[in-house]
Amino acid sequence: MIATSYIPQWIRPHLRFLPTIALFAGFIFDAFTLNRPDAWFENIVILGYLLLSAAAILALQARKDSEDENVRLLLLGALQFSFGNLTSALLILYAHSGTLAGNAIFMGMLAALLIGNEMFRSRYARTHLRVLIWFILMLTYSTLIVPVVLSSIETYVFIISVAVALGVITFLIGLLSAITRASFARTRRNIFISIIAVTVTFIALYANHLIPPVPLALKHIGIYHSVVRDGTTYSVTYEKPEWYMFWRDTNEVFHTTPGTPTFCVTAVFAPSKLKTEIRHVWEKYDPATETWRMMARIPFAITGGRAEGFRGYTQTSQIDQGTWRCSVETSRGALIGRTPFIVENGVPELTETEI
Repeated sequence: MIATSYIPQWIRPHLRFLPTIALFAGFIFDAFTLNRPDAWFENIVILGYLLLSAAAILALQARKDSEDENVRLLLLGALQFSFGNLTSALLILYAHSGTLAGNAIFMGMLAALLIGNEMFRSRYARTHLRVLIWFILMLTYSTLIVPVVLSSIETYVFIISVAVALGVITFLIGLLSAITRASFARTRRNIFISIIAVTVTFIALYANHLIPPVPLALKHIGIYHSVVRDGTTYSVTYEKPEWYMFWRDTNEVFHTTPGTPTFCVTAVFAPSKLKTEIRHVWEKYDPATETWRMMARIPFAITGGRAEGFRGYTQTSQIDQGTWRCSVETSRGALIGRTPFIVENGVPELTETEI
């Protein structure tokens, strides 16, 4: 084991908490440094973690019968470090896209993988589990980066993303098989079955809009009383949200009179060169049926490249009293974000600003 004689006596009883502290410290660091899926820094970091973890898996397989426990522990530590930071980075990048409620299943899977990386690190002794986790992370990254490379979020791009991940994992399994052909052959079939199960699950989540629509990300959304565009500047009037509603750009309660136009303004980030269509969906809640009734669905095109997001707005004069929401969707119906608001008759207290 690695010597700890140089570590102060009062710290030694707490060493068991060091991996957990490092894990969450890394998560906080990633939260402040990882923002754009098309940035070089983010992709170099993620690719570095993927390569480091793949190298650790290969080295562990090559030294499967080695009696050098220190080297094995070092390799397992490198694997845990890579898996933890890779999951953290992907969780943060995916969290920028979509809504928590709409993508809770997928985001919960990544969060569980992040926590499980710390709680069940002793299970990494199993080659099957190591390879399966690596494939899940590779597949998650592939569906993020391939749309950036191809500048498209069409369904065929998702299919290409899955094919890329399957090709890479097949290559890794081939290397593992070449290293220890006899011992690895017994687990190879089970690994392929697990990979197929993960792939089918991933496709099902995508088909049901349960995966965030990466690499798109909602940067701003609000309900406004007026919008005037002058070149690249939008002059808007709105009702300020209450001080404690720090997560909202405009007030939850919208005061208006029947027939007055209401505007939904959004800024959606997309990587450079990506052009696609999004939609604003205006809906009103029906208390009698406890459902949302669609009042309008208005599409418009966006172009990527602006760090603060591509700005666009739609308007409707159908607003009346009740609970409403404006949702932002992709052309195939995947939810990027939304804002609910309550309409009341009355004279608003307006603030003017530029966005």
